[in-house]
This record gives sequence, C-alpha cells and structure tokens, in this order.
Amino acid sequence: MATPHDPSAKLADAALKLLAKTPWSELTLARVAKAAKLPLARLRGHVDGKPALLGAILTRLGDETAARYKSDPKSPARDRVFDAAMTWFEVSGARKQAMRTLHDGLKRDPLTLVAAREDIVRAAGWLLTLAEADTGPAIPLRALALAAAMARAFPVWLDDGKDLAKTMARLDGDLRRMERLL
Repeated sequence: MATPHDPSAKLADAALKLLAKTPWSELTLARVAKAAKLPLARLRGHVDGKPALLGAILTRLGDETAARYKSDPKSPARDRVFDAAMTWFEVSGARKQAMRTLHDGLKRDPLTLVAAREDIVRAAGWLLTLAEADTGPAIPLRALALAAAMARAFPVWLDDGKDLAKTMARLDGDLRRMERLL
C-alpha cells in the first residue's frame, strides 16, 4: 500500500486537488509535479504521462479503499465485491468534483483510456482481491467485467444522492449479470 509520502501517491493527491478546479485537458504533468512539491526530474520514474497519472489516481483510491473496507468471508463473493466497489465509491466521494472533471475529460480523451486499460483492469482486480474474490481461473476476465461494471456505475454515481441508491442498483444489476456470465 502506498503511503502519502510515496511519490505516486503525492502525484495522485495533487492531481485530484487540481482536477477539482482544472479541466483534464488543461492539466499538465509539470503542474501536477509542482503541486506535489516534486521536482519534474523525479516524475518520470513514477508517472511518465497522463495514462500513468490515471493509473496513479486509481492506485491511490484503491489504497484508500483497502484502508476502509473490511471483507466478511461469510458473505457470498458477489456481496463482498459489491461492498468493496461501494467502498471505492464512498472513498471517492470526498473528491467528487475532481472525479466529475476527470470523467468529463476522459470522455474527450479516449486514447488515454486505451493506454491506461491495464491500470483500469488492475484497479478492478484489486477490488476483487480486497473482497477475497480473486480465485479461480478467470480472474483477468472477472477483473475486466468488474471494470466495465464500475465504468457503467460511475456516471450514475456522479449524479446520485447521498444514499447512493441509484449507484447501488446499477452496480448490483451489472454484478448479477457478470455472475451469470462468468
């Protein structure tokens, strides 16, 4: 787990703070490095482009989710995955404006999404790990399916109320479909 002193975590935190006020298209890595109080020369070893910055943000949110989520091994796997995913949304709620800006920017920057696909699937795989649902031969496929379910729930979450009822309904429905498919 990354610490707040880890350069990638510092860059992710700085990027999220900047995204609360700055469109994704205007965000530069130099500006993120300056906000993180890291020399630009140190950036390359941690984040060498916007796709890697997206990966750092997802890793940071995954670490924060891990700190908050507690798996209940007695619950069915789908329930644990649902709980881990909802914990991710709850953790992200403190940065909802930044997440909205990121979502809006990535809709106009599909090449970054393509370039960051491994980090996106890895982030979903981490949720499977937290939920103790990373078993069986189809883990990469299940992580991809969870990433898709999270992507479908994300815009719902952005416009959802504090009770997250619509987000839960979307995610639950997609997880049920995913369970039947896999």
